[in-house]
Amino acid sequence: MDLPVVDKAEALSRLDGDLELWEEIREIWLSDVGSLIDSVEAALSARSAEALRRAAHALKGASANVGATRVSATAREVEGSALGADWPALDALVAALRVETETARRELPTA
Repeated sequence: MDLPVVDKAEALSRLDGDLELWEEIREIWLSDVGSLIDSVEAALSARSAEALRRAAHALKGASANVGATRVSATAREVEGSALGADWPALDALVAALRVETETARRELPTA
């Protein structure tokens, strides 16, 4: 994936350059992302296409707000594919989403 793990400049541009607000959003994301990815994985395990779509949508939006571009892009793929219920493909996508989430989780505190 050619996207940066974190694009702080993009996130700041959507926040009118408000660094303090971005830092607040970053702290919220770091606090909440574990439960967000867990919800995606739970919906996948339950083979609930609509729950998976909703959970991926929530993770996509939260990640876009903080500039976690790879997480947001991968969550968008999961969201768009969920209702097709191609479970083997979704298993692989959600595994990739977990990896991207953990990578962003490591990089965001120093961004």
